[in-house]
Amino acid sequence: MTLRIHGGVILLGGNCPAGDAEDLLRALRDMPEAIVDIGGVVKLHMAVLQVLLALLPVVRGRPESGTLSQDMFRRLISDGDSGQESF
Repeated sequence: MTLRIHGGVILLGGNCPAGDAEDLLRALRDMPEAIVDIGGVVKLHMAVLQVLLALLPVVRGRPESGTLSQDMFRRLISDGDSGQESF
């Protein structure tokens, strides 16, 4: 499993397959105020991305390499304490 929960943070890391979408959805429904950290993601299935786009949780972190490092998440990633960025 590439999804872990630590306190109020949902950590996504490595290759996140479609099966993680259901786990992410369940976690965000149980903890709607949770922050989702994508800093460790290498690959992300579109089903997982769809959950993020549908629920719009606060997202932090930027993957270091690969396509996900190219501002794919610019609309989702929070700029800090002020909530989500508006573009």
